[in-house]
Amino acid sequence: MAGHKSRTSMITSTTWLVLSALAGGCAGDARVELAAADSVEMLGASMAQTLAEYQADLARFDGERQRAAVHAFIERVRMDVADEAAIDAHAEAFQEALRRLDADRKAAWERYSASLDNVATLREIAQGLRRLALESMSLDHDVRRYFGEVMERRQEAKKQVPARRDKAQDK
Repeated sequence: MAGHKSRTSMITSTTWLVLSALAGGCAGDARVELAAADSVEMLGASMAQTLAEYQADLARFDGERQRAAVHAFIERVRMDVADEAAIDAHAEAFQEALRRLDADRKAAWERYSASLDNVATLREIAQGLRRLALESMSLDHDVRRYFGEVMERRQEAKKQVPARRDKAQDK
Protein backbone atom coordinates (compact mmCIF):
# COMPACT_ATOMS: atom_id res chain seq x y z
CA MET A 1 0.00 0.00 0.00
CA ALA A 2 2.90 2.38 0.73
CA GLY A 3 4.29 1.65 -2.76
CA HIS A 4 0.95 2.60 -4.28
CA LYS A 5 0.85 5.89 -2.35
CA SER A 6 4.37 6.80 -3.44
CA ARG A 7 3.53 5.89 -7.06
CA THR A 8 0.40 8.03 -6.91
CA SER A 9 2.39 10.86 -5.34
CA MET A 10 5.04 10.57 -8.06
CA ILE A 11 2.43 10.59 -10.84
CA THR A 12 0.70 13.60 -9.29
CA SER A 13 3.98 15.49 -8.90
CA THR A 14 4.98 14.72 -12.48
CA THR A 15 1.57 15.78 -13.78
CA TRP A 16 1.76 19.10 -11.94
CA LEU A 17 5.30 19.67 -13.21
CA VAL A 18 4.21 19.09 -16.81
CA LEU A 19 1.15 21.29 -16.38
CA SER A 20 3.25 24.07 -14.84
CA ALA A 21 5.67 23.91 -17.74
CA LEU A 22 2.82 23.98 -20.23
CA ALA A 23 1.07 26.86 -18.52
CA GLY A 24 4.26 28.84 -18.03
CA GLY A 25 5.53 28.30 -21.56
CA CYS A 26 2.38 29.10 -23.45
CA ALA A 27 1.61 32.64 -22.35
CA GLY A 28 0.47 34.72 -25.25
CA ASP A 29 0.17 32.13 -28.02
CA ALA A 30 -3.39 30.94 -28.45
CA ARG A 31 -2.46 27.97 -30.63
CA VAL A 32 -0.07 26.65 -27.99
CA GLU A 33 -2.63 27.26 -25.27
CA LEU A 34 -5.29 25.37 -27.25
CA ALA A 35 -2.87 22.51 -27.91
CA ALA A 36 -2.00 22.42 -24.20
CA ALA A 37 -5.72 22.39 -23.32
CA ASP A 38 -6.30 19.49 -25.72
CA SER A 39 -3.33 17.61 -24.24
CA VAL A 40 -4.52 18.13 -20.69
CA GLU A 41 -8.07 17.11 -21.67
CA MET A 42 -6.74 13.92 -23.31
CA LEU A 43 -4.65 13.20 -20.21
CA GLY A 44 -7.78 13.60 -18.06
CA ALA A 45 -9.82 11.33 -20.34
CA SER A 46 -7.07 8.73 -20.31
CA MET A 47 -6.82 8.88 -16.53
CA ALA A 48 -10.61 8.56 -16.18
CA GLN A 49 -10.63 5.48 -18.42
CA THR A 50 -7.70 3.94 -16.56
CA LEU A 51 -9.39 4.60 -13.23
CA ALA A 52 -12.64 3.01 -14.43
CA GLU A 53 -10.76 -0.08 -15.62
CA TYR A 54 -8.78 -0.24 -12.37
CA GLN A 55 -11.96 0.08 -10.31
CA ALA A 56 -13.65 -2.71 -12.31
CA ASP A 57 -10.61 -4.99 -11.88
CA LEU A 58 -10.47 -4.15 -8.19
CA ALA A 59 -14.17 -4.94 -7.72
CA ARG A 60 -13.71 -8.28 -9.47
CA PHE A 61 -10.65 -9.10 -7.36
CA ASP A 62 -12.45 -7.96 -4.21
CA GLY A 63 -15.37 -10.26 -5.00
CA GLU A 64 -12.95 -13.17 -5.45
CA ARG A 65 -11.30 -12.41 -2.10
CA GLN A 66 -14.67 -12.31 -0.36
CA ARG A 67 -15.77 -15.62 -1.92
CA ALA A 68 -12.46 -17.19 -0.89
CA ALA A 69 -12.87 -15.97 2.71
CA VAL A 70 -16.42 -17.36 2.89
CA HIS A 71 -15.35 -20.65 1.31
CA ALA A 72 -12.41 -20.98 3.73
CA PHE A 73 -14.71 -20.31 6.70
CA ILE A 74 -17.22 -22.92 5.54
CA GLU A 75 -14.48 -25.51 5.01
CA ARG A 76 -13.02 -24.89 8.47
CA VAL A 77 -16.43 -25.14 10.13
CA ARG A 78 -17.17 -28.41 8.32
CA MET A 79 -13.87 -29.87 9.51
CA ASP A 80 -14.35 -28.78 13.11
CA VAL A 81 -18.13 -29.11 13.40
CA ALA A 82 -17.85 -30.99 16.69
CA ASP A 83 -15.25 -28.65 18.24
CA GLU A 84 -17.04 -25.60 19.69
CA ALA A 85 -13.79 -23.74 20.56
CA ALA A 86 -12.41 -24.24 17.03
CA ILE A 87 -15.64 -22.97 15.49
CA ASP A 88 -15.47 -19.87 17.71
CA ALA A 89 -11.86 -19.31 16.59
CA HIS A 90 -12.88 -19.75 12.93
CA ALA A 91 -15.74 -17.27 13.37
CA GLU A 92 -13.38 -14.76 14.93
CA ALA A 93 -10.86 -15.23 12.11
CA PHE A 94 -13.67 -14.85 9.57
CA GLN A 95 -14.83 -11.58 11.17
CA GLU A 96 -11.24 -10.29 11.08
CA ALA A 97 -10.98 -11.23 7.40
CA LEU A 98 -14.20 -9.32 6.70
CA ARG A 99 -12.87 -6.28 8.60
CA ARG A 100 -9.69 -6.34 6.49
CA LEU A 101 -11.76 -6.62 3.31
CA ASP A 102 -13.85 -3.64 4.39
CA ALA A 103 -10.73 -1.63 5.26
CA ASP A 104 -9.23 -2.44 1.86
CA ARG A 105 -12.48 -1.42 0.13
CA LYS A 106 -12.53 1.86 2.04
CA ALA A 107 -8.88 2.62 1.19
CA ALA A 108 -9.45 1.75 -2.47
CA TRP A 109 -12.53 3.98 -2.59
CA GLU A 110 -10.62 6.88 -1.03
CA ARG A 111 -7.82 6.50 -3.59
CA TYR A 112 -10.37 6.26 -6.40
CA SER A 113 -12.20 9.38 -5.18
CA ALA A 114 -8.96 11.33 -4.85
CA SER A 115 -7.97 10.27 -8.36
CA LEU A 116 -11.35 11.37 -9.71
CA ASP A 117 -10.73 14.74 -8.05
CA ASN A 118 -7.42 14.91 -9.94
CA VAL A 119 -9.24 14.16 -13.20
CA ALA A 120 -11.73 16.94 -12.44
CA THR A 121 -8.81 19.29 -11.76
CA LEU A 122 -7.22 18.38 -15.10
CA ARG A 123 -10.49 19.11 -16.88
CA GLU A 124 -10.77 22.42 -15.06
CA ILE A 125 -7.20 23.30 -16.10
CA ALA A 126 -8.05 22.42 -19.71
CA GLN A 127 -11.08 24.71 -19.60
CA GLY A 128 -8.95 27.49 -18.12
CA LEU A 129 -6.35 27.08 -20.87
CA ARG A 130 -9.09 27.25 -23.50
CA ARG A 131 -10.50 30.42 -21.90
CA LEU A 132 -7.01 31.89 -21.82
CA ALA A 133 -6.53 31.01 -25.50
CA LEU A 134 -9.83 32.64 -26.45
CA GLU A 135 -8.96 35.77 -24.47
CA SER A 136 -5.53 35.78 -26.08
CA MET A 137 -7.08 35.52 -29.55
CA SER A 138 -9.45 38.35 -28.71
CA LEU A 139 -6.57 40.47 -27.43
CA ASP A 140 -4.51 39.67 -30.55
CA HIS A 141 -7.46 40.68 -32.71
CA ASP A 142 -7.90 43.94 -30.78
CA VAL A 143 -4.18 44.73 -31.02
CA ARG A 144 -4.14 44.02 -34.78
CA ARG A 145 -7.21 46.17 -35.29
CA TYR A 146 -5.70 49.01 -33.24
CA PHE A 147 -2.41 48.91 -35.14
CA GLY A 148 -4.31 48.62 -38.40
CA GLU A 149 -6.24 51.80 -37.56
CA VAL A 150 -3.00 53.55 -36.55
CA MET A 151 -1.39 52.57 -39.85
CA GLU A 152 -4.43 53.76 -41.82
CA ARG A 153 -4.39 57.13 -40.02
CA ARG A 154 -0.66 57.40 -40.64
CA GLN A 155 -1.15 56.68 -44.35
CA GLU A 156 -3.92 59.26 -44.52
CA ALA A 157 -1.73 61.77 -42.70
CA LYS A 158 1.10 61.13 -45.18
CA LYS A 159 -1.29 61.71 -48.09
CA GLN A 160 -2.51 64.95 -46.56
CA VAL A 161 1.00 66.34 -45.93
CA PRO A 162 2.05 66.31 -49.64
CA ALA A 163 -1.35 67.72 -50.60
CA ARG A 164 -0.82 70.62 -48.15
CA ARG A 165 2.71 71.19 -49.51
CA ASP A 166 1.34 71.32 -53.05
CA LYS A 167 -1.29 73.89 -52.01
CA ALA A 168 1.36 75.91 -50.14
CA GLN A 169 3.65 75.93 -53.19
CA ASP A 170 0.77 77.00 -55.48
CA LYS A 171 0.21 80.16 -53.45
